[in-house]
Amino acid sequence: MRRLTAILLLLIGGTALGQTLPRTYGKFSSGERFKLDIYYNWQFIWLNAGWVTFEIRDTTWNSQPAYHLYSRGETNPGYDWFYRVRDTYESVVEPRTYLPYWFHCNTSEGSFWDREEVRFSYADSLAVVATENAKRPFSIDTLKINPAITDLISAIYICRSIDFEKIEVGRKMPVPVIVGNKIYNLHFRYLGNEPVATRTGDRYLCRKFAVMMVDGTIFSGGEDLTAWITADRNCAPILIEAKIAVGSVKAFLSEMKGNRWPLIKMPKE
Repeated sequence: MRRLTAILLLLIGGTALGQTLPRTYGKFSSGERFKLDIYYNWQFIWLNAGWVTFEIRDTTWNSQPAYHLYSRGETNPGYDWFYRVRDTYESVVEPRTYLPYWFHCNTSEGSFWDREEVRFSYADSLAVVATENAKRPFSIDTLKINPAITDLISAIYICRSIDFEKIEVGRKMPVPVIVGNKIYNLHFRYLGNEPVATRTGDRYLCRKFAVMMVDGTIFSGGEDLTAWITADRNCAPILIEAKIAVGSVKAFLSEMKGNRWPLIKMPKE
């Protein structure tokens, strides 16, 4: 689930190369919150296994206004006996560009736990990363970075601020993100617009993406992960589908509030 939650963050986030793509700055506001319900396919049955939420809060960093981006993912109580998940991800970012000052995650999945903290210094082109988990002792590493490299949470809002009207269909874009003490380069491909229905039957015109995963993880190499985000100004995630080594998962938007603009539904058929 931790890998799944991280991939969901990457997928919704799209590309950290939002720094070099056309963007609309200052697009989101404090108080926005959305929730995704996660379903796992088991022997042709879709089981509601858990959920993940994302929200924006006001805070300060070095006495300057900032946003605190916060995400939490959990398995539903009925699945805790099988595989208990309690994951949190958070980032403090500049409120206009969403570039991170600080990132932290604390995950607990089954018997495995993991903690990571990253402090970004773009002026020095460096990130200081502290990590420890159930299999590896505490360590501190220093990574060389550029403004295209962010964290899992800030990448979400950077992508959602991209002006997709200026991105051509079929374009393949890299996703450089710090995970643990390494920088990973994934890729995603913009596939154009497509109508998508939620589990409640509401339909939205969405932008569709395929994500190129890294071979050797729970995902096989190839474009095995697809997402749809609304084609309105919210760029809200409506549906995510992924094939994994032990089946497949889907995540549906189940709640959104505090968004600056209303979600635009398509007329009922």
